[in-house]
Amino acid sequence: MAAALLGAAGGLGIAGLLKGLFDAAGFSLPAGGLAIRPERMALAVTVGVLVTLAAGLAPAVKAARAAPLAALREAAVDRSAASLARAVIGLVVTALGIGLVLVAVLGGGENALGTAGMGALITLVGAVGIGPVVAAPASRVIGRPLERHRGVTGTMAGRNAARNPRRTSGTAAALMIGVTVVTLFTVFAASLKASVDARVSESVAADLVIAGGQFGGGGLSPRLAPDVDARAEVASAVGLGTGVARIDGRAGQLTIAEPAQLSRLIDLDVRAGRLDTLRPSEIAVSRSAAHERGWTIGQSVPVTFVDGVTAPFSIGALYERTDVAGEYVITRAGWAPHAVQDIDLLVLIGLEPGTPLASGQVAVEQVAARYGSPDVLTKGEYIEQATGFVNTALGLVYVMLALAVIIALMGIANTLSLSIHERRREIGLLRAVGATRSQMRSMVRWESVIIALFGAVGGLGLGAFLAWALVRAASGADFVNTFAAPVGQLAVVLVAGGLAGVAAGLRPARRAARLDILGAIASS
Repeated sequence: MAAALLGAAGGLGIAGLLKGLFDAAGFSLPAGGLAIRPERMALAVTVGVLVTLAAGLAPAVKAARAAPLAALREAAVDRSAASLARAVIGLVVTALGIGLVLVAVLGGGENALGTAGMGALITLVGAVGIGPVVAAPASRVIGRPLERHRGVTGTMAGRNAARNPRRTSGTAAALMIGVTVVTLFTVFAASLKASVDARVSESVAADLVIAGGQFGGGGLSPRLAPDVDARAEVASAVGLGTGVARIDGRAGQLTIAEPAQLSRLIDLDVRAGRLDTLRPSEIAVSRSAAHERGWTIGQSVPVTFVDGVTAPFSIGALYERTDVAGEYVITRAGWAPHAVQDIDLLVLIGLEPGTPLASGQVAVEQVAARYGSPDVLTKGEYIEQATGFVNTALGLVYVMLALAVIIALMGIANTLSLSIHERRREIGLLRAVGATRSQMRSMVRWESVIIALFGAVGGLGLGAFLAWALVRAASGADFVNTFAAPVGQLAVVLVAGGLAGVAAGLRPARRAARLDILGAIASS
């Protein structure tokens, strides 16, 4: 109860910190300040107490079933790693999860993402369940370099981590789950950015892009593109406007542009018809939208504009790439009679051959200054801006996941502290035969590092696999189709896991080094 009350109070403080973080990121959520309701606080405390009681059921049952003679022993022997039932069940559950993930990846289909998500959850449960089975050999492998470079203390640290696999696995499980989620988000975000980069690089042939504005942050005047096009340094400039309409009864977002110029600056990968000769009475449609609606080239579809007028438009082109132009494209002449408010979102600019990029950018900025000084970006800068939301979202996710990792590190520290209490006599005997305080501190710290690296390495491998599966399963949705693993960032996660192990082991190591030798030997 006390811990639940402290947790509820701490949650309020963390909520305030998160609000400040959202405000700093420009989201200002929640806008009306924190809403603190007594019934929700009571629910949080109740859940905390119930979860604690549930977590104590298995240990309570195990303690009640302990044989009296076994309980009188000075030390218990953990045989969890040798349990055939645990190994079989863990392997079966893990194999089932991996099988579902592979079915989603290889089979595809409309439910691929859902199947992959279910498989990922089952795989994670199986990995946690099989943890005690692999903890001992994994700890020995991770601790092997310590035997060579840290001598006796490194050897003892590795053996301490390996001799109680259930404790090692349970301690590392929370960190493994946290690292798995961090790795999954990191790899998926890198893949999303790589996918956007690849698609925009392939489809956009413009040298410069005008996006946004200093005031208002979204709309550009339709007169900007013709004024830019009039500059001697510019070969072609086209504005991409936006509007809404109901196409054959369904709401849709329209892209408005001059088709001849658009086809020179964007490669939409036209599969049928002609985009550059699109007439005012025609509409270009993405092939995915046409396939979903059963449309064919030349078919007439009714388009209802915001002014209430419905007009027939024939499908003049089918195209593949929707990253910049969206699902529907019509001409400015076709949009003009129904335009309630005409704005452009982007202006794509192609420079004259031989014009240096820097001088062309300066020339365009001079024209843009008369329209609120919107940003004039190079192609690379535009791609970076287009993927900037990924970094913002990822940063917020990292902050929230950091809380989970901190909780995991507290678990490592607490478990090691309990382990020091259980091994008081052993530590006293080691001190009695010549082990120094420094060696005791080093042994406990390296044991903490081995446990943390066990969780971090397992989380990295599991997270990378699940991220790959998620990217492959999502490729059918056409918003992420390039897998990218940021090796540098993943290496930082691994190093951070090791450093976190050092931090988590500081307090237990200090406690082990300060034990009274005679008192520890006399304890049982």
